[in-house]
Amino acid sequence: MKNVFVVGAGRLGKGFIGETFDNAGWNITFLDNDPRVAEELEKAGCFHVKVHRVEEIQNRTITNFKAYTCDEAYSCMDAFLETDVMILPLYPEDFKEAGHYLSKCFEKFREVHPDRKLTLICITNKNYMIPDVEKDFKELLSEETKKWFDENVVIRDSIIRRATDAETNYAIDVDTVAVNSLLIQGPVYNDFSDVEWMEVTDKIEMLKDIKVTAVNGPHASYAFLGYLKGWETIPEAEADPEIAEIVEKEREEITKGVMKEYPVTEEEVHNLVYFAPAKGALPDAISRVAFDPIRKVSRGDRLTGAAEVNFKHGVPFDHIAIGLAAGFAYMNANDPNAVILQEDVKQMGIAKAVSKYIDFPEDHIITQTVLNKYEMLKEKGWIK
Repeated sequence: MKNVFVVGAGRLGKGFIGETFDNAGWNITFLDNDPRVAEELEKAGCFHVKVHRVEEIQNRTITNFKAYTCDEAYSCMDAFLETDVMILPLYPEDFKEAGHYLSKCFEKFREVHPDRKLTLICITNKNYMIPDVEKDFKELLSEETKKWFDENVVIRDSIIRRATDAETNYAIDVDTVAVNSLLIQGPVYNDFSDVEWMEVTDKIEMLKDIKVTAVNGPHASYAFLGYLKGWETIPEAEADPEIAEIVEKEREEITKGVMKEYPVTEEEVHNLVYFAPAKGALPDAISRVAFDPIRKVSRGDRLTGAAEVNFKHGVPFDHIAIGLAAGFAYMNANDPNAVILQEDVKQMGIAKAVSKYIDFPEDHIITQTVLNKYEMLKEKGWIK
């Protein structure tokens, strides 16, 4: 039986990776730096995933797994040494810590299995991270193991096209929407063709750039604007005529910019961004989609990235700027970066805060357009 080693046993780790590989008959090992994640899994001896497919809802209980915490004793070592594929559903800032912790595991793997190959798949929305991830994973390795790593380990990026949610990262009840595959950068060293929803392809960096703006941009706008209108879920925001009109025009702007920037057709863009409706899918919470607004308004990400592409090609970005402006008014006391962002808006003023986080000068046309839309939202009474 094949073995998958999942670094990060939160929502995606359990609800997507764990459920999908279990369905294919693989052994699953989870590793997480939060002790409660492993404790809850061990205490229950299982986790439950409600899988919303196009035609049906599947309620699955997964028991074939091991769960470990990043401890000093490296209790995960034996499981690591049996790994065929490693999946890392992590936030961008967590890869360095993961790479440093796993360095001892790679040293031992080389000693025990010097001729075996490994494929590492990173799951994060941030693009162009793989060189830094590779650097972080090799940083603490011995020279001999670095050489082995270069010859036997490949780190690949991916594109997430699935919503997975739970009350907390350590919750054992997870909901996931299974209508699109994970697009994985090729080539890979290990065979996982028997696993559903795993699709190896090329042009990942280009497709990821398009996906982050064309899919995640409008999604973030629905969340930010929905928050301003007092809605709690994405479907509520989508049903709001004023918000829907803004976001639909934003999609049109983004598509025009994408067509100018990349060698793709409108049909290819549609195939990338289209998500078939899933049966009985729970409404996506605005708080989940809007989480970490600092990252979502930053340069190169989602809305700022889309605005920059359109500006470059002389394509209007007024409705993109509305969604971006709404992001600077988003607040959730349980979201640390939302709190930081609002503190900066209060202390620095909106002009300096926008300039700081989108990383354009205050007098730049993108900054000025966002500021104008921010004032427009205030005049409409959406920003109090």
